[in-house]
Amino acid sequence: MLEKRIGDPCPTCQTALQRRRSTFRTIVGDVAYCARCCSSFEIAHEDDLGLGLHLAPEFAPLGGR
Repeated sequence: MLEKRIGDPCPTCQTALQRRRSTFRTIVGDVAYCARCCSSFEIAHEDDLGLGLHLAPEFAPLGGR
Protein backbone atom coordinates (compact mmCIF):
# COMPACT_ATOMS: atom_id res chain seq x y z
CA MET A 1 0.00 0.00 0.00
CA LEU A 2 1.33 3.46 -0.89
CA GLU A 3 2.27 5.88 1.89
CA LYS A 4 0.69 9.34 1.88
CA ARG A 5 0.34 12.20 4.36
CA ILE A 6 -2.92 13.65 5.63
CA GLY A 7 -3.80 16.64 3.42
CA ASP A 8 -1.79 15.41 0.41
CA PRO A 9 -3.74 15.29 -2.86
CA CYS A 10 -5.19 11.94 -3.91
CA PRO A 11 -3.22 10.54 -6.89
CA THR A 12 -6.49 9.76 -8.70
CA CYS A 13 -8.75 12.78 -8.16
CA GLN A 14 -6.53 15.39 -6.40
CA THR A 15 -8.88 15.69 -3.37
CA ALA A 16 -7.11 16.29 -0.02
CA LEU A 17 -6.68 13.07 1.97
CA GLN A 18 -8.36 12.72 5.39
CA ARG A 19 -7.54 10.60 8.43
CA ARG A 20 -9.86 7.61 8.86
CA ARG A 21 -9.87 4.42 10.93
CA SER A 22 -8.63 1.47 8.84
CA THR A 23 -11.15 -1.15 7.72
CA PHE A 24 -8.40 -3.51 6.52
CA ARG A 25 -7.51 -6.54 8.63
CA THR A 26 -3.80 -6.16 7.85
CA ILE A 27 -3.57 -2.47 8.86
CA VAL A 28 -4.22 -1.48 12.46
CA GLY A 29 -4.96 2.16 13.21
CA ASP A 30 -5.64 5.03 10.85
CA VAL A 31 -5.12 5.48 7.12
CA ALA A 32 -5.06 8.45 4.75
CA TYR A 33 -8.42 8.23 2.98
CA CYS A 34 -9.98 9.91 -0.06
CA ALA A 35 -13.74 10.21 0.45
CA ARG A 36 -14.34 11.11 -3.20
CA CYS A 37 -12.90 7.98 -4.81
CA CYS A 38 -12.79 5.69 -1.72
CA SER A 39 -9.00 5.17 -1.89
CA SER A 40 -6.93 4.37 1.20
CA PHE A 41 -3.20 4.81 1.81
CA GLU A 42 -0.89 4.09 4.72
CA ILE A 43 0.05 7.21 6.67
CA ALA A 44 3.68 8.19 6.04
CA HIS A 45 5.63 8.99 9.22
CA GLU A 46 8.51 11.43 8.87
CA ASP A 47 10.14 10.92 12.27
CA ASP A 48 9.78 8.87 15.43
CA LEU A 49 8.90 11.92 17.57
CA GLY A 50 5.66 12.44 15.66
CA LEU A 51 4.53 8.86 16.24
CA GLY A 52 3.36 9.68 19.75
CA LEU A 53 0.80 12.06 18.31
CA HIS A 54 -0.88 9.23 16.39
CA LEU A 55 -1.35 6.91 19.37
CA ALA A 56 -4.76 6.19 20.80
CA PRO A 57 -5.40 8.12 24.05
CA GLU A 58 -5.04 4.99 26.20
CA PHE A 59 -1.51 4.45 24.84
CA ALA A 60 -0.34 8.06 24.73
CA PRO A 61 2.43 8.97 27.21
CA LEU A 62 1.33 10.71 30.40
CA GLY A 63 3.15 13.81 31.61
CA GLY A 64 4.47 14.07 35.15
CA ARG A 65 4.54 10.40 36.04
